[in-house]
Amino acid sequence: MKITETNLNDSLKKSLDSIYIILSDESILIEECLEKIYDKAKTENFTEKDTHVVDPRTNWGFLTSNSENLDLFGSKKIIEIKLLGQGPGIKGANALKEYTKNPDPNTLLVVIGENLERKTFSSAWVKTLEKKGLLLSIPSLSSSSLAVWIKNKGEELDVEIIEEAGQLLAEKTEGNLMATLQEIRKLSLVYPSEQIDLEKMKKNITDSSRYSIFDFSNAFVSRNTKRAVQVLETLKAEGTPETLIIWALSRELNNLFKVSKTGSTKGIWGPRNYLDSLEKTSKEINEYQILKAFKSIAFIDSCIKGFSNQNPWVGIRELTITF
Repeated sequence: MKITETNLNDSLKKSLDSIYIILSDESILIEECLEKIYDKAKTENFTEKDTHVVDPRTNWGFLTSNSENLDLFGSKKIIEIKLLGQGPGIKGANALKEYTKNPDPNTLLVVIGENLERKTFSSAWVKTLEKKGLLLSIPSLSSSSLAVWIKNKGEELDVEIIEEAGQLLAEKTEGNLMATLQEIRKLSLVYPSEQIDLEKMKKNITDSSRYSIFDFSNAFVSRNTKRAVQVLETLKAEGTPETLIIWALSRELNNLFKVSKTGSTKGIWGPRNYLDSLEKTSKEINEYQILKAFKSIAFIDSCIKGFSNQNPWVGIRELTITF
């Protein structure tokens, strides 16, 4: 069944489905849905999470082995499948359709499709998963929906952002959700439980941090390790959430993946020096390195969500240094 992200809260209050498929071009919008689903899963004793970042060499046997080896003690597990810029392929599509015939009752299957071609949304494997579970197809935000998103994010962080202030923020961040969320989080720290009017927004922008999330992601993309680590430590000291850091890393890896596949930065937002860095780095690294980095992010994400014990910042710093 297809639902909207707005309906997700009501759906989760009733029950946790066994299969979710989330499709969007915006990693932050995907993560917002995942956070809600995984919070619900924890209340139902799902204590493990395996993440599989799909590439053409992926062995889909993990779906078959999981359904054939039910844990006698009823251990519950989340299987997260990430499709980045491309579908599951013939083998993967068949494996997903086959899984829906006899799903493991102790498994929560979550399939994430980020930056997939629109024609993929009507694929047979998507329709099969939709019949057996819940499909969230999340469009990118328009100008009007971005204004609502900014207001809602402010309310979640206990600040009231008036319309004019929200418009200024959207203009300043040029609609980039990662930058927008970082600014809202800073506002919530500087003006806790307050109304954010135009003057406060202007002051926040003027007093903005010495480093932004973009300073980090730009240094990461250009493989300027020394600067990336320096910015990362500053962001950590300022209380930047780990989730915001891995969203930034995921976006940059997605962009690198696109450029390495197409040989072009067409359709990617950013200044010329950033696009040049993407082109240069995409020629210096291979697809395996990008997918390996995605798997590191998946593990860091598990740490943040409490499915693994390592300090997330250790993983973030290690990925920054070794990429």
